[in-house]
Amino acid sequence: MKLPRMSAPRRALAALAILASAVFSWGAALDPNLSANLTLPSPPPAKPSAPAAAKTSLTIVWPTPNPAFMKGGDLASWAQDTGTGDPHSGLFGCVRDSGHKFHEGIDIKCMERDKKGNPLDAVSAVMDGEVVYINSAAANGDYGRYIVLEHPHADVPVYTLYAHLAAIAPGLKTGQSVTAGDMIGTLGHSGTEKIPLDRAHLHFEIGLRLSSDFQFYYDAEKLPGKNEHGNYNGFNLIGSDPQAFFEKVRAGKFKNFADYIKAIPTAFTLRVTTSRVPDFAARYPALLSRPAGLDGVAGWDIAFTWYGMPKELTPLPPGTPGLGDAGAIALVSYDRAQFTGCTCRDTLLFGTGKNPTPKLGKYIADNIKMMFHFK
Repeated sequence: MKLPRMSAPRRALAALAILASAVFSWGAALDPNLSANLTLPSPPPAKPSAPAAAKTSLTIVWPTPNPAFMKGGDLASWAQDTGTGDPHSGLFGCVRDSGHKFHEGIDIKCMERDKKGNPLDAVSAVMDGEVVYINSAAANGDYGRYIVLEHPHADVPVYTLYAHLAAIAPGLKTGQSVTAGDMIGTLGHSGTEKIPLDRAHLHFEIGLRLSSDFQFYYDAEKLPGKNEHGNYNGFNLIGSDPQAFFEKVRAGKFKNFADYIKAIPTAFTLRVTTSRVPDFAARYPALLSRPAGLDGVAGWDIAFTWYGMPKELTPLPPGTPGLGDAGAIALVSYDRAQFTGCTCRDTLLFGTGKNPTPKLGKYIADNIKMMFHFK
């Protein structure tokens, strides 16, 4: 579709409106009564080295040969603990340092080792996707050797991340397409935290990328040293709970990422007053509650999970009541119950007393800066 002659900002809004409208039309085609309107390619067969894929419009496989999770095994059979003996410490959320440290993904334990105890487990792509980043240096950050895939065939092109690898698959390179079940590396214990060999594991994440220009934030904040990982720096990636995702897949209840992400409980909603259209909205139009109007955007209502992942964006037209000065961030609503036992990430900070007034935490303020290029 060719857009009429207009200013650059209006062209951007027009393109976003068209893209969002297309997504909403595509979403309607997912209705069983309208399934004839949507043609999906047949999913490729799972690779022999990976557990069987769940039946869904995407082929989704577990990322290691460990079959325990997909067979309904207990936590100890697949989750690698941090040395405490408690497998919960290998899960997502406030599971580290007595609940005071956040863990962005899940840690999957090793199944097979050689005579010296070195891990042999192959690490596989969980879905069809593209290799967007490879860090091959073992001690270049907490992730160690890691690979990031993005999945453009999904309705929400989520990223998946595979960290602490012992090795990258020979010949794997950025820009390469991979199929669900393809081997991309070998499970390991690389990273600056010096993970013991006996606790070698795969750190796995699935989530969203906040910005396509993370360097802007890095420079604006005058962070020390060089940004070694570009847009795939961990600060620019926000994961969702992989265990909850795979539980849906295992039960055959996963339909698409837009529905899955929007169904995660909303912990709070922020209103950001700005005419800027974040690249996050253009990258994930299926997470918009409605298309942006051609008359412009004056602000955004953004629904967040308790751990700070933007799960739904609503563009606000000029004249919307409650908008503040440009750059203003206001708390629209929150669900205090969502934060019970979740104090390890400073999204909203609650004071003391019977009715504490929450304040915006640094973590979520930084995420807003990344999304909107605020300084």
